Amino acid sequence: MKSMRFNSRSRLNLALMAAVAALVSLTYFKPGTKAPAPTVQLIPLKAAQVTNIRISLPGQKTVELTRGQRGWQMDVPIAMPADPNMVRTLLDTLDVASEKQFPATGAALAQYGLDKPKAELWLNGAEYAFGGLQPVDNLQYVLTDGQIHLVNAMLFYRVAHDVYWWVDKGLLPAGSHVTALQLPQATFTLDKHGAWQLAPADASVSADDIQKLMDAWQRELAISVSPIGKDVREGEVSISISGSDKPLRFAILKDPDFVVLARPDLGLQYELDASLRDTLLSPGHKTAAAH
Repeated sequence: MKSMRFNSRSRLNLALMAAVAALVSLTYFKPGTKAPAPTVQLIPLKAAQVTNIRISLPGQKTVELTRGQRGWQMDVPIAMPADPNMVRTLLDTLDVASEKQFPATGAALAQYGLDKPKAELWLNGAEYAFGGLQPVDNLQYVLTDGQIHLVNAMLFYRVAHDVYWWVDKGLLPAGSHVTALQLPQATFTLDKHGAWQLAPADASVSADDIQKLMDAWQRELAISVSPIGKDVREGEVSISISGSDKPLRFAILKDPDFVVLARPDLGLQYELDASLRDTLLSPGHKTAAAH
């Protein structure tokens, strides 16, 4: 008897669930109406499928990035590691939906700001040209493969950056190991036992202080990278890293607002927060401690 009551209750519950499902179906698919059209993606590629990125903005040099075994590299306009965070942010925005599409054939491209695009993006060779904004809802016109799409403008803002924003902001190559460091007032070298030696000797600088200094050079990221300016040089830093025959040389440029370290061999300068001056240039951070 108990089993019969359980089965009856189960059948009642199933019947109620079926009724609810039917009501939901009627809500979304009313008799005589069409099912919602499937979402159209502007870009058919997934982030993991992209191996080549090219970006062109009016008045700027073209940027070309390639995915390799060591991650993303900038090939044009200079050969440098690319900023992995910048590339990741762009690739994370590729799933943008196209709200509306129409053929570009016969369309007056100037009407949509596509005669002179604000930006052009190539992903694995497929081109996307970014035009103006639709005035009603601020969706952006994008031309690709003979079709004009209306999409959220976020993708454009992930593309429209200065050339040098795509350069890796790290001071040293990723995974590098410092073997010697020469600052304006101190030199650090590894002895045969792998211990750091400081010259001139300073008992107030501990082994932990030295390790923090090395970690900072390998960890800290610049706020921005740009071509070298004409600021006065205040000193030089020389860093030897394992696997490289020549040391990396940074010129310390005079700047009241930032720590600016220039790489003359690359023609680039790295701007860092002013608070990092002692962290990078003063063993033991004695200047910071005095404050």
